[in-house]
Amino acid sequence: MRKITVTILATLITVTLFGQTSMSFYHLGRETFQNNSLNPAWVPRGSLFIGLPVLSGIHLHVNNALSYNDAFTKENNSVLLDRDKILSNIKNQNLVSGHANISLFHVGYKFPAGAFISFFANERVEADLLFPKELLEVGIDGNDPLLGDKVKIGNVGLMASHFREIGIGYAYSVNGQIDFGIRAKYLMGFTNASVPGNARANITTNADFFQMDVDLQNAQLRTAGIDILNGDEGDLGSHLVSSGNTGFAIDIGGEYKLNRYYSISGSLLDLGWINWNTNVVNQTLTDTTFTYSGVNLDGVGDLVDALEDSLFNKFDATETNETYKTWLPVRAYGSWIYHYDQSMDFYASVGARYIQGQLKLLYGGGVTRRFGKIATLSGSALKLPQQFFNVGAAFTVNGGPVQFYMAADQVINFSAPDFKAFDFRFGINLRFRERDTGLRSNSSLARSKGFGKSSNDGTLDGPKGIDSGSFLGKKVKNKKRDEIYSIIPRQKKPDVDTGGSPKKKVEPNSPAGTSPPKPFYKRSINQRDDIKPKKRKKKKVIKKSLTGRHKN
Repeated sequence: MRKITVTILATLITVTLFGQTSMSFYHLGRETFQNNSLNPAWVPRGSLFIGLPVLSGIHLHVNNALSYNDAFTKENNSVLLDRDKILSNIKNQNLVSGHANISLFHVGYKFPAGAFISFFANERVEADLLFPKELLEVGIDGNDPLLGDKVKIGNVGLMASHFREIGIGYAYSVNGQIDFGIRAKYLMGFTNASVPGNARANITTNADFFQMDVDLQNAQLRTAGIDILNGDEGDLGSHLVSSGNTGFAIDIGGEYKLNRYYSISGSLLDLGWINWNTNVVNQTLTDTTFTYSGVNLDGVGDLVDALEDSLFNKFDATETNETYKTWLPVRAYGSWIYHYDQSMDFYASVGARYIQGQLKLLYGGGVTRRFGKIATLSGSALKLPQQFFNVGAAFTVNGGPVQFYMAADQVINFSAPDFKAFDFRFGINLRFRERDTGLRSNSSLARSKGFGKSSNDGTLDGPKGIDSGSFLGKKVKNKKRDEIYSIIPRQKKPDVDTGGSPKKKVEPNSPAGTSPPKPFYKRSINQRDDIKPKKRKKKKVIKKSLTGRHKN
């Protein structure tokens, strides 16, 4: 058990992963079912959504504070860990983090009224290690630089879990202006290793005897399912189907349409916990004093052995089997969205992750361009913690009911020796689109025509007089909708008031009723005043004389 713990901690310290992820994928907005997991208020475009096991979603994330060239150096054809490089590149407070997410299944349906309901299941592995720079300095340099000094080490925490989430989601648009969504998730935990975030240590080095005095507080390592994972206890297959470690979490999100051009959106994810009850082993370190002078960092294997012999064997641990609870690290996203036209959106976004009392941020801007129903492309400029600005990209391609998507952060200046960060998603979804019911809310034509309320998939109900079911002031029934046009039944020609005497009612079978109507030319009052009366031709008058002859 102790050997496994030492190996995990030493590997994490050597790799030093970091952070929050998937900003490029987040900027795709409503284009995929998976975006609903980043903001539950975002209803994907379509009507029916089906996920394929594993193929519909694979997400891998690595973000290094140290590249290979930042941690290792070549000397006499040998590769050695470089102490100076490591200490110059880490920060005062460090978060080691790595995630993997695999989609097991999903089904979603959007009702004609606009409500959206979904069912889903995901397999998740997450690991986070918090440690200050002083802890690594003591581990590398030993007590030589600390003679006579007292070093306080705090904010040390570890959280590594493998769990499954099974949930249901619901989203709806309120008055076409506020979109709201929520996802409730049942959690089933399989493996956990955690250290409370309030662990503290005071280290003082005696200048005469080179003795390091360590005062520990709340130093505890809690584990669950480790022996089952190693095959030392229980049946691993049965454990992965159903375990006694259960929990609950919710995701909430919303979007508010300020006007026809701007929207703001936000979400809070993983608000929940897991109770660990199966195969629990808690190791608590008591206060102790030991001598420690550092290790020779010739490689990871040497580091593990040196830590085991010179450091971890010095601690006196007590073991218990009490159950415990862990809280999921909360994630958050927020965006200001500018709808340029029907096919283009601009994003300004921030992401955060709260882990054991520390808040880690990333931010960036992006643009999303839709190419009809065929494809969508998103590009983003990103700033991750402990990283310089980089570029991310994401896209979807639709062919009939099949949708393929891919997203990656940190896509430029990528080389293996200088590799620091990587975030990658891809998947294949089955998506069945509904017939278009109008223009999207970010359409320039919609703004110019005065379109009204929008539905929760980003489309508008249409301008007054079309979807409102009226024609020339009378209610009519729409037969069909084609883009911006409504097709209605043939309407009777309205009577036009000419301002003259009222027409007499004509019976249908009378001669007058069967004769064609006379054409009517309507003119305005001003036009009538300008009309001059036609001159009548004078008739020739023939006068008879008294003699009877005709005289002209």
